Amino acid sequence: MSKSGNGISPAELKHFLHKRAPSRNAVLILAAVVIGVCSALAAVGLNKALDFLSMLRRSNAQQWWMFMLPAAGATLAVILSKNIFQESGGHGVGEVIAKVGLKQGILRPVSIISSLLTSLLTIASGGSAGPEAPVVVSGSAMGSNLSRMFKMSGQSRMTLIGCGAAGSISAIFNAPITGMIFAVEIILGEWTPYHLIPIAISSVVATQTSRLLEGNVIPFNDQFPPMGVVDLGSSILLAILTALVAVAFVRSIRQVGSACSTLTNKPWIKAACGGLAVGIIGIFSPLALGEGYSSIKMAIHGTLPDGIAIVALMGMLRIATTSLTLGSGGLGGIFAPCLVIGSLFGAMYYRIISQLLPQQMLTGEGSYALLGMAGVVSGVMQAPLTSVFLVLEITNGYQAVMHIMTVTFISSMLTHAFEPSSFYFKDLVEKGQLLRPKTDAKILADIDTKRLVHSELTHACPQMTVSKFLKVLANTSQTHIPIIDSNTQEFMGMVDVVSARSSILDPNQQQSNIGEIAIDRNSPIIEQGMGASEILEIMNRTGKHTLPVMEDGRFSGFISKEDILSAYRGEMKSYGKSNNLF
Repeated sequence: MSKSGNGISPAELKHFLHKRAPSRNAVLILAAVVIGVCSALAAVGLNKALDFLSMLRRSNAQQWWMFMLPAAGATLAVILSKNIFQESGGHGVGEVIAKVGLKQGILRPVSIISSLLTSLLTIASGGSAGPEAPVVVSGSAMGSNLSRMFKMSGQSRMTLIGCGAAGSISAIFNAPITGMIFAVEIILGEWTPYHLIPIAISSVVATQTSRLLEGNVIPFNDQFPPMGVVDLGSSILLAILTALVAVAFVRSIRQVGSACSTLTNKPWIKAACGGLAVGIIGIFSPLALGEGYSSIKMAIHGTLPDGIAIVALMGMLRIATTSLTLGSGGLGGIFAPCLVIGSLFGAMYYRIISQLLPQQMLTGEGSYALLGMAGVVSGVMQAPLTSVFLVLEITNGYQAVMHIMTVTFISSMLTHAFEPSSFYFKDLVEKGQLLRPKTDAKILADIDTKRLVHSELTHACPQMTVSKFLKVLANTSQTHIPIIDSNTQEFMGMVDVVSARSSILDPNQQQSNIGEIAIDRNSPIIEQGMGASEILEIMNRTGKHTLPVMEDGRFSGFISKEDILSAYRGEMKSYGKSNNLF
């Protein structure tokens, strides 16, 4: 083999270059850029539409019929979601997490539009929810369907879903680091270079795209003074308060959901009732409607109404309207309500301790609103890194990073003691749908059991004599022989050759029918499409290592524990090979 002057052959050089810059990596990076741009366009479009429609709603706030608008918006959104788009409903992020775990990240193309439109109707009409979750669903669906369009691997599909989620959060909050951490901490649950590099690129591209369209605006910027040691000590008490608020908030949403389910099983009636209650609250407290960013700005700038009780009431009313909106089936996210509630209770806490300590020892009300936001978001999400960077980036409050981290981690830890699963994960855990990467449950869920079924088998009929059956065994390596009725083609059972050895080798039984002396009729039946985890559970419970598989009432073949465990080992190896992008 000829070599170049430096001693490297052309074949070796080609292999080196291919290894360092494979085309699949280039396609993945390009796809991340495209998704970053598209998710930013979706986020900016939703923001613009919400601003316009919310301004229209506020300009007509004095109309007598306005209290019915949240009910109309929520009802229409649910009807569109359930009947037109055929979506499952809810805030959406949990559904993305579930499909990443259970469905190899396959999201329907219609989700790109449906989540944006239905949440727009809910929030713009006055429903208390956030715009971030619908954009995350839309961006994730973009990533899923782009990967399917280019026939990428399942691992690449997960990465592009993360790119869509990161780009959406980055664009809607102008927070690129938060978007990246949100995608890997909450959506994917896996920190690997294979995910991180494209997700980081998508996050930055989405942020830059939104800045080109809307400007580099920090949503809740203010001149926060440095926070001192006294503030750090009081932050611990604030963390306890925000943890309690987070627990109450999450449980309030679930209680409303349970009450609505007791009332009726029709989703549009639930949404209408919840929306009507929100509208009635809005008559007395207009600030409790919509996404609530105006309340955050008031808390940050210290312009909330005077008095401790009034701010506490504003916080409780926001909990009520959000619980009624999301608990009754309204469409939208929980990020924005958490930020609003946190800012209000943070401001309330400041007003309380300022009565107990000299004000010169404390920073302003805005700084405590900032800490309250971090505490409630962290408590509800139980995602401390996402919470820390979200608050830092949307407020530019880096001078309080130590205090933010203190509140965030204490609040998350305390909330976990009362609510072991986060808002996004609780329903998934109860349904057994939370499958995180590299766990046994996730690896087994990724195994396609249909490919493990042995269908090319030697059969026997129940009337076959034992002597003829032994001749069949001489020409096959099968340890399990299916017994099929020759007339009806019905599966009668199977013969486990090892277990039935004494019967089929008994000289006195040679002229007996195999169906009478050796057939196992009590073996559990596996239905085609069952997951590997469920099949293994049946095998372990019954002690059977090979089981028959049925499809539409007809015998399809056998599946063995050995094949499932072999596929499991193969999945484990593939995880190890996909940890690095370059």
